[in-house]
Amino acid sequence: MKSKIVAVTLLALMLPATAQAEEEEKIKDIFKSLYKTFGKDCSTEVKIVSEPEEVEMRNGRVKGKRWFATCGKYRFKITIQDETEFKLDRVVEMLEKIPFPYIRACEAVSDETEDGIAIYAYLGGAGAHGGKSYINMVPRGNALMIAHEMGHTLEQVAREADPEILNTWEEAIKTDKISVSSYGDKVRHEDLAEFAQVYAVCLGAGEESLAKLKKLSPTRYELWEEMLEDPDVDDSK
Repeated sequence: MKSKIVAVTLLALMLPATAQAEEEEKIKDIFKSLYKTFGKDCSTEVKIVSEPEEVEMRNGRVKGKRWFATCGKYRFKITIQDETEFKLDRVVEMLEKIPFPYIRACEAVSDETEDGIAIYAYLGGAGAHGGKSYINMVPRGNALMIAHEMGHTLEQVAREADPEILNTWEEAIKTDKISVSSYGDKVRHEDLAEFAQVYAVCLGAGEESLAKLKKLSPTRYELWEEMLEDPDVDDSK
């Protein structure tokens, strides 16, 4: 009898933990099957419009090659450190997996003193970095990593117009009451970049996936769509 009581007690203790685990399911886990085919049917088209130019790259003043590229209305740079021996075609292939609205980030990091999408041999152990003036990646990176870093870039672009954007995002996290990923849980700007990545995956997968994401995290979804919108595009025409 005593062993039965112990077993029942243990089961009772386990049930809340199981229920809690279900409640804490991450958004990235929900859409993980879509990650395998990210960019498969993407219509983004990147064209190289210049010959390579020898340059000193911003990070460490290392030697590299730079090209100019276009995608729709956007014009941007691609710069590759010589030491990597990374092929330009591979960069183009990765960018063409990313939904077109995100390509605005490439132009944002391509001002006169910037390198655009930059491939480095080493980034201090990181796979990629992203911000208002750079999107850097090492050769082991991929399109999903770029989409995440583009989230950082577009967030910082949006912050120039609205300095409170991260505070607004933090409130959105609280309102939606669902985690995007364990990595995103660390700090609000990583939550935003992780959501940007999930949104890119769902955008590529189609309306059904986008609708599901919107239902799971409606406040983040609406705010990210506002941040993703290009203010220079006149939708009234």
